[in-house]
Amino acid sequence: MAFVVGIAGGSCSGKTTLAQALIEHFMAEERVSAALLMQDSYYAELTDMTKAERDQVNFDHPSALDFDLMRDHLALLKTGNSIDCPVYDFAQHQRCEQTETIDAADIVIVEGTLVLEQTTLHPLFDLSVFVHAEEALRLERRIQRDVKYRGRTDAFARAQFNATVAPMHNAFVEPSRAHANILIDGGKPTLQALSEVLLHMPPSLQ
Repeated sequence: MAFVVGIAGGSCSGKTTLAQALIEHFMAEERVSAALLMQDSYYAELTDMTKAERDQVNFDHPSALDFDLMRDHLALLKTGNSIDCPVYDFAQHQRCEQTETIDAADIVIVEGTLVLEQTTLHPLFDLSVFVHAEEALRLERRIQRDVKYRGRTDAFARAQFNATVAPMHNAFVEPSRAHANILIDGGKPTLQALSEVLLHMPPSLQ
């Protein structure tokens, strides 16, 4: 059985950076294998909608995501099976035709804003982490990310944050910190955050 770590937090709080640091840590150790499962891969299929209609979807609400498929895939990984993970096109707001194979691993890191909000995922987590950061910092990071990597404009990213990201954070993401075993300050250096998480893992995996 794989050891599963769930990492949640606000958009651009630092949870993805922490998740990737954990993966890199275990890859460097070469004693155990690790895999990363990202919530962003599991946005619901919207091919029946036009691009203009997709642009109006509230992608920060839990209903925008296919958590049933994510749960099924995580259950497979936990029991030592590989999966074909969806690939999502953020510029077009839709799934791509291709998938990405994620191989079975000793440790599975699950990352996403709402993964601790979803009670259906809780039984699969061996360790739950919540990364928190002030709203101003999350907004600054979000604009930089969306402009550089997701084909958005500064104005679009800022408007989306104010219209849906911040309200959904307050309604769904922030309350989910109650389900975390560890709270991490997303403003801390990544190595410090990594060390804090490793302290809560079994000695054989540290």
